[in-house]
Amino acid sequence: MTNLHSHYNYRRLCFFTTYQFSFVIILLTFLHVPILASYGDQASSSSQEHLQLLLSDSEPQDLKSIGQLIISLRRKITNEPKDATLRFKLGTYLYQLGDFEGAASELKTALSINPYDAAVKAQLAKVLDMAQDHAEALSTFRQAVALAPNIAQIHFVFAESLAHNGQISEAINEYRRAISIEPDAQSLAGLSEVLLMARDASGAMKASRQAVSKDPAFSRAQVALTNALLRAGDNQSALRTARQSALLSPLTPESHIALGRCLFVSGDIKGAVSEFKQAVDLDPLNPLARNDLGYALYRQGDAMLAIKEYRLALRLNARFAEARNNLEVAIQSLTK
Repeated sequence: MTNLHSHYNYRRLCFFTTYQFSFVIILLTFLHVPILASYGDQASSSSQEHLQLLLSDSEPQDLKSIGQLIISLRRKITNEPKDATLRFKLGTYLYQLGDFEGAASELKTALSINPYDAAVKAQLAKVLDMAQDHAEALSTFRQAVALAPNIAQIHFVFAESLAHNGQISEAINEYRRAISIEPDAQSLAGLSEVLLMARDASGAMKASRQAVSKDPAFSRAQVALTNALLRAGDNQSALRTARQSALLSPLTPESHIALGRCLFVSGDIKGAVSEFKQAVDLDPLNPLARNDLGYALYRQGDAMLAIKEYRLALRLNARFAEARNNLEVAIQSLTK
C-alpha cells in the first residue's frame, strides 16, 4: 500500500512537473517573441534624423554655423548628459570640423547609452577611418552593417570608406547592396566612380546615367557622368555635362574638378588650372583637387608648384598612387 501510494505521488509529481514545464515553455515563447522583436527593432533603429546626420558631411559646410551648433549642443548636454542624440550630433559636428578625437569620444559615449544605433556606429567608423585607424574602422563598419543590414545608407557610407581606401571590389559590392535596398542617385553615382576605377567603362556609364535620371540636380551624378563620358572619349558631351554640374553646385569642389579635367582634355590648360584652384579654395583638404592642380601646373611648365601640390595630396592621402607617380615624374624632370 505504501509503495502504491508512493507510486501515485510520483506519477502526480511527474504530471505537474511536466505541466508546469510545458506552461513555462509556452509562457517564455510568448514573452520571448516580443523581446526578440524589440531587440531587432532596437538593433536596426536609426532614426531618419540620425541617417541624415550620417550623410551630412557630403554637403558644403558653413564652419561658423557648425561652431555655433557645437556651443549650443555642449550647453544642452550639460543638462542632459544621457541624451544619445545630442552626443551623436556633437560628435558629427566635431568630425566635420576635423576634431576626430573629440568626435570619437562623443560617439562612443552615445553608443554607451544606445549600443544598437547603427548610424552612430557607422559615424564612429568614419571618424576612425579619417583618424587612420583603418583596422578598427573596418571592424566598426561591419558591426554597423550587422546591426542594420537593410538600411541602404549604412552600406553606402561603408562603400565610400572602402573606395577611399582603395578596396575597389569590396566597395563595388557595398554600393550594389545599397542600390538593391534603395536605388538612389548617391549610391548609383558612387558605383559609377568605382566601376570606372575598375576599368568597367560601360558599367560606369550605365550607373552614372541612372544616377542622373534619378536626380538630375545632383551634382555628384553629373560629375560621375562627366568622368564616364571622358573615359569613353566623348569630350564635347563631357564638357557640357561638367558645365551643368558647376552651375548646379558652384560650391562643390568635385564640380570644378570635373570641369577642369574637361578643359584640360580640350587643350585649355589655363582654364583647367583656374577650375582646379577653385576646387582647392573650396576644399583645401581634397587630395584629388591638389593632384589635378599639380598635373595642370606641371603641363603649364611650373614643376616646382606642381611638386608642392603633389606632396600636399600625398599628405592628405598617403595611398594616392597617382599623386605619387606624378610626384616622381615631376622631380625627375628637374634633374634633366
